[in-house]
Amino acid sequence: MEMRKTPTMTNIPRAKTLAPKRHFLRMFMLTLSTALLLTTLFWAQNLWAIEKKEKLNENPEVQKEAADFIQRLANKALTSLKDSDSSIADQEVRFRGILLEGFDVNYIGKISLGRHRKQATKANLDHYYALFPEYLVKVYTSRLTKLDTREVRVGKTLPNGKRDLYIRTKVIDGEEKSYDVDWRVRPVIASTPKDTAGENAPEERRYKIIDVKIEGISMARTQRDDFSSRIAESGMSGLISFMQSIVNNNIIVADDSKENDKTELK
Repeated sequence: MEMRKTPTMTNIPRAKTLAPKRHFLRMFMLTLSTALLLTTLFWAQNLWAIEKKEKLNENPEVQKEAADFIQRLANKALTSLKDSDSSIADQEVRFRGILLEGFDVNYIGKISLGRHRKQATKANLDHYYALFPEYLVKVYTSRLTKLDTREVRVGKTLPNGKRDLYIRTKVIDGEEKSYDVDWRVRPVIASTPKDTAGENAPEERRYKIIDVKIEGISMARTQRDDFSSRIAESGMSGLISFMQSIVNNNIIVADDSKENDKTELK
């Protein structure tokens, strides 16, 4: 009996397919990578927009407004404090108005206290912040009235950090000598109420001085060092007692800011 030969069957290779679990993992990683890329692009765009918005101090209009603010305030101070017919009490009233108008008193009070602010009791802090504005009035009225300042010339305006500006000025005295005074100014966007149509009114910019450098010496840092020395010597209560004596006119404030130059009245 003859055996019938069957034609040889040729096997056709099939396309390779991934296992379901491996295929799912690849799709998951692809989706995750796409999501991360889109999120990164989104946040980069937003951070760039925020950074541009915060660079208010690079705006030429803001810089001019800040320089004009310093010139007006300086002229007002010169006029107020150079009235020889006025008493110290009258000059203090005028300087108090200038201080509250042009200086960020609360901020200066905080940085003047420095690290000791976190260690002080609430009662001490409340007493300190209540005394600080009047302390500045007493100290700086006494010193400024002794200066023979005739003119303040505003020069360059330089951005400092993300918000602040330094307004550079030349202060001219009665002997035509000049010295450099840099005013660190912070623009503040004042909150404005909505108009009758329910829309926000245009933003109102204001300016506050947070430090003054005279020939490169920061008044805020000098004040902080002065307070730190007194706290180290007699504690927070000692500083408050000292400030209260200044406010009550029980201590004469000399031209120099050092403690040894403040003499107690008997």
